[in-house]
Amino acid sequence: MTPLSFPKYGFAAKSLASVVGAMLIFSITAGQARELTPHKAIYEMRMMSADSETQLSDVTGQNEFSLTRECDGYVVAENYLLEFSYGSGETAIIASQFQSWEHIDGGLYSFSVHEGSNFEPEKKFDGYAYRPPQVAEPEAFFSMQPNSALPLPNAVYFPLAHTLDLLDKADKGEKLFSADLFFGTEPDKAIRRTNSVIGKAQDTGEIAKMGSLTEPFYYPVQIAYFDPKSSESVPEYEHTFHLQPNGVISYYEIDYGDFSVDAQLVEIEALPAPICS
Repeated sequence: MTPLSFPKYGFAAKSLASVVGAMLIFSITAGQARELTPHKAIYEMRMMSADSETQLSDVTGQNEFSLTRECDGYVVAENYLLEFSYGSGETAIIASQFQSWEHIDGGLYSFSVHEGSNFEPEKKFDGYAYRPPQVAEPEAFFSMQPNSALPLPNAVYFPLAHTLDLLDKADKGEKLFSADLFFGTEPDKAIRRTNSVIGKAQDTGEIAKMGSLTEPFYYPVQIAYFDPKSSESVPEYEHTFHLQPNGVISYYEIDYGDFSVDAQLVEIEALPAPICS
């Protein structure tokens, strides 16, 4: 999940991940029959609810998401533009550009982040991470500290490989999945412990009209994200989404505890796949 810094009233920052960020939930692994469909999607985002303490009156915005297939991996790109409105009449705006690449064997991940807002300094950095089978010991490197490696948990997942296992478990009827997940973000926020709950397959019906990208069913999935350094039993945030077997998400929600937003799919198109020998 691509983390963003969302403002509370008074423009204090609240850290969160959007999916996979919140949208980095696609996967492929060598030797697997599953292929995810390259596509570009646009989601309109709105506030669902907010505690009175936040003094939020509305959240509006858009996420442009694309999944592009390469012969040796996948490229995910996200462009967020979000506006927060407060009862006082003040507003806060966030613009974020995120791009990641993940090798087809799930062992190499790279990312770049460019984020700006009217309440925090601009952020611009990149990095990469390795895990087996690429290396024996998982670790990550960041442009702000290039000579210092961040050790990763032995069984850590990168976003695409995590979703591959999520879909495989869903296909088998399994309901629970716990894993350490690495994101493309600052070192102190890069690893999160996740608990996923996978619901029974639901008929797509008329819920999502996506042309050739529409599958007969989707899996309702809820993922809770925890700071591995914290003993808190309450997650930092939760991500709920409708995940089709081809990797297309027709709808998602993010609950940050004191406010929540949802994302409605408004436009989608298939992207071409490469010709690989």
